[in-house]
Amino acid sequence: MATVSKHKKVRIMKQKLKLFRANEPLKSVLMWGINYSFSALNHVKQRALLLKDDFKAYMKVKVNNHHFNKENMPSRFKFKEYCPMVFKSLRDRFGVDKMDYWDSFTRHQPLWDSTRGKSGSKFLVTYNRQFVAKTISSEEVEQMHQMLEEYYSVSV
Repeated sequence: MATVSKHKKVRIMKQKLKLFRANEPLKSVLMWGINYSFSALNHVKQRALLLKDDFKAYMKVKVNNHHFNKENMPSRFKFKEYCPMVFKSLRDRFGVDKMDYWDSFTRHQPLWDSTRGKSGSKFLVTYNRQFVAKTISSEEVEQMHQMLEEYYSVSV
């Protein structure tokens, strides 16, 4: 009796789009984090009223990056977004299209703005100059938490 061996054909597919490619790890992590946050928040229904806890909440993700985009991404990193539901609500109420927001931060790497904040913080501007991200210190995070609820109630 003859033995029959089966060979499974494997078709290798190339990545169609180069994701989160930036010339600096911080930019790549920001692009990855915005994409992750956008995907996670897309599945959460927006409540009519925000809770007090929403103004202190944060979403933190730790990533051990194994061989994905290793030229541009660090092997380990974490992404932390403060008050995600509050900022999502603000974007919705100010008419920011969620796909424009996502595309602006993830299609091309953001660019460093030459101006600096009073605290020495840096600004990243999206490729289409539609959005700005700011690096902040832990003291500035605390200040943001103290004023965000009042800002939200006045602006909405």
